[in-house]
Amino acid sequence: MKLNSRSGFTLIEVMIAVGILAIGIGAILVGENNSLDVSMRAKRMTTVAMLAKNALIQAERDISGKSFTEVKTEESGKFDPPFQEFSWERKIKEIAFPNIMDQAKEKKDEVSKVDEATVRVVKIATAYLSKSSREITVTIKWVDKKEEQKFVVSQYWVDLDHAIDINPTE
Repeated sequence: MKLNSRSGFTLIEVMIAVGILAIGIGAILVGENNSLDVSMRAKRMTTVAMLAKNALIQAERDISGKSFTEVKTEESGKFDPPFQEFSWERKIKEIAFPNIMDQAKEKKDEVSKVDEATVRVVKIATAYLSKSSREITVTIKWVDKKEEQKFVVSQYWVDLDHAIDINPTE
């Protein structure tokens, strides 16, 4: 048996090696691109969460020391640079607490056991909670890949100094 003294690779071997190398490099590039996308999204969401927190703090400053009637129920605007690509909306709305005595009226047997004083106290407490509580909703908006994105966060504000109305209406 005679051995071929020629050393080196054939053309087909080189082409297979280059093909394997191209597939490997392509997979690395795809993985790196995905990693970069995830990193950019995480950075964006951190920025959005920080902007939402700052907007809630500003809402708290705007409300603090004022009655709910003195505060605008809706506001919006754009953030200052370097966050000018983001806009915000703030809505403040009254929370309507249900009167649990109304639910008890549906069960006639239980209502007959409750005296009128209890019904009145519950009605006053429900009206007080509704008038002294607000839900503050902040929405942060931006455009990403030609689509509007938004992040919504809510906070509840209670004004315990709100006057108690001892004659709430139905």
